[in-house]
Amino acid sequence: MSAHQGRIGGRMEIRQKKFSHSTSFGFEDDELRYTQKDGSGSRSFTIPYVAISRDRQTLEVRNDWLRNVGLLWIALGVGLTAMAWFGEQALRISVWVWVGLACYVAYRVRSTGFTILPTEKGNLLVIDDKDGPRVLQEIEQRRAAAMRREYDFFPEGDSPEQLAGRFRWLHREGALSEEELQQRLARIAPPEDEMAAPVLPSPGQRLN
Repeated sequence: MSAHQGRIGGRMEIRQKKFSHSTSFGFEDDELRYTQKDGSGSRSFTIPYVAISRDRQTLEVRNDWLRNVGLLWIALGVGLTAMAWFGEQALRISVWVWVGLACYVAYRVRSTGFTILPTEKGNLLVIDDKDGPRVLQEIEQRRAAAMRREYDFFPEGDSPEQLAGRFRWLHREGALSEEELQQRLARIAPPEDEMAAPVLPSPGQRLN
């Protein structure tokens, strides 16, 4: 139930592990290398930051084998206890009842929580441990920076309406703060008392 992190050359990597689940996040400049392993297998892929959704979902995983075996052994233990009661007229609780109860308690306690980030290649699963918030923050910051590099400029030929739509979309996606959004909108259409006609930046000019 630990996480390891470190810098490898120009990259940063964060690894998480809890019970049978492990994840690895390799942070590159423009893309994320992701690997996830559990008892059923493993998968890995590389995804650009701009292709990671801002949507957040949650998932809690438990070991169904412990639940099924625990209930089976409880049932077996209750049956053996009943047989002892009718045969010897003495209440002797079978050891299988306690074994089954232990398995069922372990099933309830040994759970792994995840935060899910959807992408076009599959879900990113971030384990809810002490390093989970750091992984999420790193992804969000790098995603915002990548979106600004790719979309935060004035394309040649775009109308003021198109430009405003572009910057409002970047704001909704978390790439621009409210103050930055208002600054860009003001450059597209300055207040009438400041100048008579809007003056747009040079086509293709980037703002960061």
